[in-house]
Amino acid sequence: MLCAFLLALANASINAKRVYHGSAYNDATLESTNPFWVAASTQVAKMDIETGGIMLPIGSPAVLRHGPADKKELALTFDDGPHGHFTPKLLDLLDRYRVKATFFVIGKMAYKDPALLAEIARRGHLVANHTFSHANLRRQSLSDIETEYLAANNLIAAVTGQTPRFCRPPGGDRDGLTTRAAQLLGMTTVLWTADPLDYSNPGVDVLMARLRPKVANGGIILLHDGPVQTLPLLEILIPEMQAKGYTFVRLDKWI
Repeated sequence: MLCAFLLALANASINAKRVYHGSAYNDATLESTNPFWVAASTQVAKMDIETGGIMLPIGSPAVLRHGPADKKELALTFDDGPHGHFTPKLLDLLDRYRVKATFFVIGKMAYKDPALLAEIARRGHLVANHTFSHANLRRQSLSDIETEYLAANNLIAAVTGQTPRFCRPPGGDRDGLTTRAAQLLGMTTVLWTADPLDYSNPGVDVLMARLRPKVANGGIILLHDGPVQTLPLLEILIPEMQAKGYTFVRLDKWI
């Protein structure tokens, strides 16, 4: 029993170290039998990456860090969904304030609830790619990174009819290889200007105190689709920023 306890403790310690921006990195091999993963893996294996990749449209940046500095516009972005217990409430809140946002969805989460993914798009929000399994892309080969992105893209396109133009690596953990893989699939890698760490649930006042000094024209705000304090945070953030003259836009408004 002691050995079992020590093993569980060791595993918990390892998992704790892998937590980044609210969600643990996942093992992509757990998705190896998912039909979208299998199809994407086969597709990537057949793809001549150097000459057959789908390159970014001319004028699209490889990495988007912020929007226009001369416009009072902000982009709300939500990572890690969809979640059946949370996303519908988030969608209703955004409707109430007439705000459109960008949802960076995880493929395996969307696979479990395609109707909710479709509802995000139906409500007028932009669906973007947060990989299929939420793996650490910096530990992957180019073909594995492409499989992560392509599997999620194929799922999103099958459900919504739209292929994502934007992606965000889990935790924002990226390098030249992850950015290149995204480019080859026609996507811009999106970072952020403000991250209040809403997943840590430190209190809404703390979250707002973290956000206010970082809000500026063209700001990209990173939030998560799931934390319990995100909704009450938005109830303060959105009307406060609207009162200051800011408009919330989807990322494709800027590119």
